[in-house]
Amino acid sequence: MNLIKKALIPMVLICSIVGTACKQEVKEEEENNKKEVTNKQDMEKQNKLLRHVVLFKFKDDAPAEEIEKLNQSFNALPKAIPEIQDFEWGINDSPENFHQDFTHCYMVTFESESDRDSIYTPHPNHQAFVASLQPYLEKVFVVDYWTNPK
Repeated sequence: MNLIKKALIPMVLICSIVGTACKQEVKEEEENNKKEVTNKQDMEKQNKLLRHVVLFKFKDDAPAEEIEKLNQSFNALPKAIPEIQDFEWGINDSPENFHQDFTHCYMVTFESESDRDSIYTPHPNHQAFVASLQPYLEKVFVVDYWTNPK
């Protein structure tokens, strides 16, 4: 009996040590996998750009001169906000009748959601521009998306 106890105790200790080591190894592997997923997502975002697409439908009685001033104000934002990576705009030219009277389209490009949310959106020049739109704007439509590189 003593012989069995003497043999059993070391075996239990060995199993306990091996089991603890295995659990630690599994835990480390899970943490490494999480890091790999996060790093992969970060790398994927590094190759992508955040597009902020804005479409305006102006009120029917909005004077053309005021619309042009608003357009110039929007076009001035990239000079005031360096986090804007790219900016382009145009007036609807689609032959399809799906435009729902939206006439002006703008695409603002950012490197991150933080640039858009923490810098661009609250920026005083952007806020002033948004406020200046109110008397003339009937509707606005905004879509933001991450680009998917080829």
